[in-house]
Amino acid sequence: MIKTAASPEFYTSPNEITIGSVVFDREADMVAVVRDVRGLVVGLERPTGLAWDVAYGRLRPGTEREGRQLRALAKLQRARMRGLP
Repeated sequence: MIKTAASPEFYTSPNEITIGSVVFDREADMVAVVRDVRGLVVGLERPTGLAWDVAYGRLRPGTEREGRQLRALAKLQRARMRGLP
């Protein structure tokens, strides 16, 4: 299950970021799930398989709405992989 943070504030330390949490990358303007945290760098991934690394300072916790958006995207991606429109 995807964890979501309730507060839209920014992270002040990479120690605040947990694997599996929903975050928003302010520069890429995309919501993603935390894949891993390596020092000051955070690995992110979207349900489509897009993965990238960012500095933790670019991130803020995802909102409940962004978590729902990410779950809907995952559902759409599963349907696409099965061959449905």
